[in-house]
Amino acid sequence: MQGPTDDGEGGGQRVQHFLDTLPFDLSRRPAQELWALLADTYYRDTQVEALLRKTGIRPAVINWSGSTELTWADVLVKSRNQNLLRPLLQVVADGGDTAVAARIKELVGPDSPTESPEAFAGDLAWRDTPTGTGDEIQILAESTLLDVAFLRRGFELATGVCRLLVTNQWGQKAHGTGFRIGERLVLTNHHVLFSGPDDGVPPRSVDAWFGYERGFDGAELAYSEVPTRAGTARGERTHDWAVIELDADPPEGTAVISLSSAKPPEPGDRVYVIQHPHGGPKKIGMIHNEIRHVDDDIVQYRTDTAAGSSGSPVFDERWCLVALHHRYVTHRTNGGIEYRNQGRRIERVAEALAASRIGV
Repeated sequence: MQGPTDDGEGGGQRVQHFLDTLPFDLSRRPAQELWALLADTYYRDTQVEALLRKTGIRPAVINWSGSTELTWADVLVKSRNQNLLRPLLQVVADGGDTAVAARIKELVGPDSPTESPEAFAGDLAWRDTPTGTGDEIQILAESTLLDVAFLRRGFELATGVCRLLVTNQWGQKAHGTGFRIGERLVLTNHHVLFSGPDDGVPPRSVDAWFGYERGFDGAELAYSEVPTRAGTARGERTHDWAVIELDADPPEGTAVISLSSAKPPEPGDRVYVIQHPHGGPKKIGMIHNEIRHVDDDIVQYRTDTAAGSSGSPVFDERWCLVALHHRYVTHRTNGGIEYRNQGRRIERVAEALAASRIGV
């Protein structure tokens, strides 16, 4: 699988393609996405060994003593050392399903996806939490049991969440997450769609994948790729929201996620983030997921996200939308660093949409 030797990283300057770095650089964004894709798709040693033998890589040189993720890290590094990384990916693409082949094509192409531009950081003064709260007190004082209907409703709403592949005006690509808020209207972050200084430059193209997820057996399900009308991208940088119109109807049964929140979120509440981390299959963050701080503008929470999750919906336990996820923040405390993810209050986003006369 041959390709040019650049990937468009570096703010417009062409650099060496991540597949051609020697030694292979696992710290680069597309390398991490490739790593996650392979480890999630081929998670048994027998599967990995079969791929290696088809490529001509000796399994004996691979360290099999750790997790599948560590095995794949070793495979990527050593296959690049032997100049067999591109042939290995060709074997993966030829033997995988449609979604895997499409992801490989994206990642090995001349303009492999990079990280979206950073969210506007003008209002990131630390928001402190009330005193007298703690995880143990919350756990002991409040039941964590949920009706099983919680799972059913979450699955229904998850159909409205899509993976975005954004190509900017300079040909650079990046992944993000969005969700359907109208018949053909998708909400995401401003920094996902717009690139460049000030208020940014609209995208050249945006593709939305609906239904890109795995079954319980680990196999990727059929998905629908829906084009968008790039010229309809609108948004606002300060509060980091943007919308774009689909150029065709999404699959039948795709949920429209309401912007109306029934109950304002409070510290100690739990929130759930449906997302496409690393541009991969849809996942949900729902562990150690309590809210740490709320004010009129933002919600901060401990629910996990990853690169590619920008633009995800943040739900409460009633599956009401409470925030639009957009970044993480850090705070040094007691000699360490506390990490929090952060979303814009959905009320502020809804107000901005109304002020911009964007109907949903």
